[in-house]
Amino acid sequence: TDVYVPQGVSFIYNTAFTNSKLVVLNVAEGTYAQEYAETYGVNYKTRDFIYVAIDGGKLNDTVSWEFYENGELRITGEGAMPNFTSHNQQPWKNFRHKFKKLVVGKDITAIGNYTFAYCNSIESIVFEEGSKLTDIGVLAFMNNAKVAEITLPETVKYIGSYAFGDCYKLTNVYIPAGTDNIYSTAFTNSKSVVLNIAAGSVAEKFAEAYNVNYITR
Repeated sequence: TDVYVPQGVSFIYNTAFTNSKLVVLNVAEGTYAQEYAETYGVNYKTRDFIYVAIDGGKLNDTVSWEFYENGELRITGEGAMPNFTSHNQQPWKNFRHKFKKLVVGKDITAIGNYTFAYCNSIESIVFEEGSKLTDIGVLAFMNNAKVAEITLPETVKYIGSYAFGDCYKLTNVYIPAGTDNIYSTAFTNSKSVVLNIAAGSVAEKFAEAYNVNYITR
């Protein structure tokens, strides 16, 4: 009754399941197999589509990265990511313009200098629930030009120079109440940004001192 169809199957003959009236195809959502089942009236159930990693490696002894075929870059492991002295040191430099989504694992404690600078196709940045992130380095997200909204984890303490500079579409950034060190140029040229900050916090003093738009909570 149950037939598992691999998500990579790209052709099924139209009579493949003729008179197999009890069959239920187990298909990955959005694949050819689902389209086939719908076209020919074959019963089916769906499972999540699993994207394949097409590149990856280690950033140091405890932190790794993987880039998936759907444009997602995932940072996994624990501890601090390394600092780079230039965006050209990024191990993903040759295809950074293909990134659509960035997911930072919950046990990453620091994002290094230049780590995601000029990854200008990223549209969303996600920090896993329970994130332990404390530090965002110099030019860490410089020129992430398509990102509109970022919610920083409550554990973030430090935001470095030009960390979110030249993020032209960035309009909403949640700054935790405990963030106590924000470099003066952290949001340079991100002219549409509005910081969501706690009343009376260091972030409020920063926004007032450097004329960055903000709302308080």
